[in-house]
Amino acid sequence: MRINHGDAIILESIVRKVFSCDRAGMGGYIDADHFETEPFDAALIALAPLWKSADAHDIEDFLYRWEKTLRSEDIVSPDIALYIKELDKFVSNLIKS
Repeated sequence: MRINHGDAIILESIVRKVFSCDRAGMGGYIDADHFETEPFDAALIALAPLWKSADAHDIEDFLYRWEKTLRSEDIVSPDIALYIKELDKFVSNLIKS
């Protein structure tokens, strides 16, 4: 699936917040250009270092729901704005913990 570049930039900023890194960190994967074609990777990358500070079921539920939505060929127009909002809130709450 492909998302617009503006949304990909927002995903990049969420992930960069977790890693405190510049653009193209982690071998080039923390980059809006990558998230444009693989938006679910933003959640995987952002949540990986935070999973120990969260309830495992919350992480699993979030990842399962959004993987199914973003990687499904049956869903033509997933709600990217909702995904971004939920990911940002989830990540922000985990960082504060």
